[in-house]
Amino acid sequence: MRHFFTLLPCFAILTGCGAGDRAAPWRSILVDKEKVCFSVNKDDVLSRYNISFTQDGKYKEYASEKTLSLSYPASCVKLALTPGYTYGVSYTLNNINYRYVFFIDNDWNVQSSQ
Repeated sequence: MRHFFTLLPCFAILTGCGAGDRAAPWRSILVDKEKVCFSVNKDDVLSRYNISFTQDGKYKEYASEKTLSLSYPASCVKLALTPGYTYGVSYTLNNINYRYVFFIDNDWNVQSSQ
């Protein structure tokens, strides 16, 4: 019985216990003042994205699309993000869920928060 409890955390890790966006692999995106590009590969297909941030302690969804089928250059979405915030992104590319977190400072330097 003692061995069971020793192996239990290993089974949880291997089976993806609590899988969701938190368990999604980290993959960066391209961000500039006018757009966000989820991929610049014409073979990739973007099917979903969600961009959010927290303001005054409240979760705010900035942009979200759930039923897409976009390849480059359409996988670059025109968005005017605001400097001074940390953004959280979850998206599905080629049927694989990814996540990315980044901060835009007031000089428009984009910094990954991995």
